[in-house]
Amino acid sequence: MHNDKIPLIFIIFIACLSVGGLVSTDIFLPALGRMSVYYHVSKSDIQNVIALFLFAIAIGQLIYGPISDSLGRKKTLLLGLFLWLLTTIGIIYTTNISSLLFLRFLQGMGACSGIVLSRAIVNDLLDKESAGHIYLIIFPFVGMSPAIAPLIGGSLLKYFEWQSSFVFLIAFVFLTILLCLFFFEESLPEKERREFNFSGIVNTVFQVLKNKQFIFYALVPCFAYAAYFAYLSESPFFLTNLGMVEENISYSYICLSFAYVLGNIVAKRFTKLFSLERTLKIGYFIFVCAGFLFLVQIYLSVWPLVTSLVAISLLTFSNGFLLPLGTALAISSHSQASGTASGVMGFLQLGSAAVSAALIGKISGHQPHIVAILLALLCIVGFTLYIKTEVKYIS
Repeated sequence: MHNDKIPLIFIIFIACLSVGGLVSTDIFLPALGRMSVYYHVSKSDIQNVIALFLFAIAIGQLIYGPISDSLGRKKTLLLGLFLWLLTTIGIIYTTNISSLLFLRFLQGMGACSGIVLSRAIVNDLLDKESAGHIYLIIFPFVGMSPAIAPLIGGSLLKYFEWQSSFVFLIAFVFLTILLCLFFFEESLPEKERREFNFSGIVNTVFQVLKNKQFIFYALVPCFAYAAYFAYLSESPFFLTNLGMVEENISYSYICLSFAYVLGNIVAKRFTKLFSLERTLKIGYFIFVCAGFLFLVQIYLSVWPLVTSLVAISLLTFSNGFLLPLGTALAISSHSQASGTASGVMGFLQLGSAAVSAALIGKISGHQPHIVAILLALLCIVGFTLYIKTEVKYIS
């Protein structure tokens, strides 16, 4: 399939699969406060709905690829999509936090099918040039979804209760299932399928984890994800404590999406002038500058809301460098098993995000100055580890 032959409906289908997990993470962020009241739990406890979802996606990064290599893409994808749909419906009717958390974990496992298999489907059907073309079309939607999803959730929250965000998700997933059923033909022929070998997968994963250069580069997006999702999980309470009205919180995510897209564009320009490693170091320097700006906000207390938004936007801008470059360098360091390395990379990134999202509220007690200190520490520790160990692993 070449650029001029890619059907529009296929592009829409791949876009839905690619952004679905992000939409499921971000759409209800403005409603976290109301959800904590509804379930009669603390703010820290309600943040686990984000952490468990991310942890489920992290696990799915390791298993969906091998399963689809055995069963085929369409069958595996439909299993994941129906799990995503049913759990989203179930969430609306939950009355206690335990049921909510259980269904959020399963929802993450379902949503992950689209994230993982969209890449596999593109790889099955398109040559390298066409794949690059379709990702260039989809990327703006992926980059903007963290801003658009909370805006949709915030708008719904003005007129309806928090469940409305999940009703929107049901419609979104249902549309994706229809596209899969009626417009997507199996992309992996039976003759190209491989037998599922659990022990072989485990052995390959351990081989990847033993590669110290892989771990060195993998830590870069891990710290970037940890800092970003720590903020994302805490942001409704953090911004409210700094004086932002609940109804306006969703608008704050717009600057983050633009910052990430801009950072990615600048990083691409820099790679034409410098090596990937040097461009990565520039991104990390911006990352640590964002950390120090959080500290400045604490001690000077000048326009704390504005300063915090600038700091997190700068951090997100640096992620436009760290996430793609760190991931690419990590996977290329274990090129003999790049598929497994990609899965392990996704597991480590999202696992880091899940841990930080779960702990940020518990450690900080939702105090803005402690949140700022923790975010600053993640930036500074990540940068320090990189600088201290780069001589060993960068040739």
